[in-house]
Amino acid sequence: MEEIKRLLLAEKAALLAEIRDKSSKKNKTNSDIGDAIDSSVEEQDRELDLLLQDREQSRLKGIENALQRMESDDFGYCDECGENISKKRLLAVPLTRMCINCQSNEERSRLAQNTFSRADYSSQILVDD
Repeated sequence: MEEIKRLLLAEKAALLAEIRDKSSKKNKTNSDIGDAIDSSVEEQDRELDLLLQDREQSRLKGIENALQRMESDDFGYCDECGENISKKRLLAVPLTRMCINCQSNEERSRLAQNTFSRADYSSQILVDD
């Protein structure tokens, strides 16, 4: 588990450095925007930055959660079945909360639900009134 903890701490440090870097760049943005196209591009950049910032914050929260679970000895157990998650899987996907079998079952279930929902929606559209 120490190897996984080191990976998580390294990723946390990298994320925090990236967030600090983006924050300092954001504070230095040029407010002298030229024309409407420049303004539009600037707005798109801000929206993308916010989206990426949300993802980074979510990832950071996941890392913090995993580190807390390590401290309380809850890390490495599947949330669904309670079995041990393989070390190989944890090294590949350290934030995982499910074993490979439960994750596969959930993804199949989600895929089946999405397929069913699309088929149901399509059949409603194709019905002649």
